[in-house]
Amino acid sequence: MSGPPIHIRNRWLRDPVLRIWIAVVVVVLVAASVAWSLLPPPLPQVVRLGTGQAGGYYERFGEGLRKEVAEHGVELETVTTAGSMDNIHLLLDGKIDIALVQSGNLSDAQSAQLLSIASVFYEPVLVVERSEWDSYHIAGGRIAIGAPGSGGNALVRRLLEDQGIRDGEPPGTQFVEIAGEAAVNALQSGELDSAVFVTSFDAPWVRTLFTDSDLRVTDFALAEAFSRHDRFLRRLIIPAGLVDLRYELPPKDLQIVATTASLVIRPDAHKALIPLFIESSRQQLSQGGLLAAPGEFPSAHGVEAPLADEALQYFQRGPSFFYRWLPISYASTATRLAIVLIPLLTLMYPLFRLAGPAYRWATERRIYRWYRVLGRIERRMDAADSAASLDSIQEELDRVDEQIRHVHVPNKYGSNLFSLRMHQKLLQDRLASLRRNA
Repeated sequence: MSGPPIHIRNRWLRDPVLRIWIAVVVVVLVAASVAWSLLPPPLPQVVRLGTGQAGGYYERFGEGLRKEVAEHGVELETVTTAGSMDNIHLLLDGKIDIALVQSGNLSDAQSAQLLSIASVFYEPVLVVERSEWDSYHIAGGRIAIGAPGSGGNALVRRLLEDQGIRDGEPPGTQFVEIAGEAAVNALQSGELDSAVFVTSFDAPWVRTLFTDSDLRVTDFALAEAFSRHDRFLRRLIIPAGLVDLRYELPPKDLQIVATTASLVIRPDAHKALIPLFIESSRQQLSQGGLLAAPGEFPSAHGVEAPLADEALQYFQRGPSFFYRWLPISYASTATRLAIVLIPLLTLMYPLFRLAGPAYRWATERRIYRWYRVLGRIERRMDAADSAASLDSIQEELDRVDEQIRHVHVPNKYGSNLFSLRMHQKLLQDRLASLRRNA
């Protein structure tokens, strides 16, 4: 089967409308490709959260987050770890995406490689002595400082060193690396003289510290000073009766310091996880606790690694439009589409505005370009001095006439094309007159 005539195929190739729209489509496709390459990846289906030791509050909090996050279509895999220090190393090694990290455990170099989502709860620092132990700031004697390699161990060492207390200094000081219920039992049996606990009030053995007459939770006189030196610390008051209303334990207000536990994320993790975890934490912590007022957590304060920009925006202005009205998976998709569509629409608006004038210019140019040809022929006619010259002009004018016949424009521009043909006809008539006279 033969194709369309050559002049018809060429007419389509020369069609200004087609050429303009091809240019618009090419520009839009290039812009879309660039925008698409800059898009964040889709929301991951599985997120790994580093919690803490089995049975601890970190693990229980992580389990609550897992249930909240699951409602948004994201599977949260909780990873049991040795605690904050282990979580930091797992984050830096890329083995987990988010972790609970105790403030005071990050070095400057580690802080520069991680981002904070929010602080989520207090961890009070409780200094406990045997009742018969008479010491000044727990100096000397056998001191429990937390499990080896744990975040509490590192924090307690830091706080004690701020007061010049180290293992063996002052003389007779001995650090014992045990924590939790084991440390409580060692205190009760007399194997320890004192202990520093970084814990949660939800731990079942904490009540023993206040009810056992052989133990004494000390009033931390330098709490305000410590909180001024280390900004991640907070001076808190344990009100009288907070632990046990019936027996009024503690019998009077106690001043303590507390650190915070924060959700920390790798910088290369998906940024949509940040509002998701803030909102999930808010749902879990909305009622407050023994030490935190309702709505106090999650918070932008008390974090050690720099706060992520998305978290700062959330705390200052709340969730973005899509995250406020759509489920997290749809909100993430809508945000990704907006990243592509907004610059494309911004680009396409002036393109469409220019398309009309460009189309009009291209269409009229198909007509007016022939006036230059006819003008050149007319000048040749004025200068012709022989019949041979007129014959040559006639041949050129015939070729132009044939080409003009194949010029097609929309009906809107039909009058312009008709005027062109009238001018071409006038030249034909004048040339015929000149040839007769010759």
